[in-house]
Amino acid sequence: MRVNWEPSDLVASKADDLAQRKSTSQRALQDAAEQFEAIFLYQLMEQMRRTVPETDLLGDRRAEKIFQSMLDQEIASNIAQGQSVGLAKMIYEQMSRYVSDDD
Repeated sequence: MRVNWEPSDLVASKADDLAQRKSTSQRALQDAAEQFEAIFLYQLMEQMRRTVPETDLLGDRRAEKIFQSMLDQEIASNIAQGQSVGLAKMIYEQMSRYVSDDD
């Protein structure tokens, strides 16, 4: 039995082609949605850290707090880019009908 198969029939490659066809406005909207999700997740992690009691065991913790803040920002950014939460996707889907398809 012979199967006709072409690499262009892959669904993943078709999805990549569609993603590249987005207009400049649609790409900007996608970036804005991801940044909004990252900010939301950062604020969420910051509030969760405030629930953990602080101790004076290691002395002055200013540097540790700065590092934790920077780490939380980076984690939130990576989560938003990975689309694991899906907030950016929902924002994009809701707002994309107001953005033109051609630029």
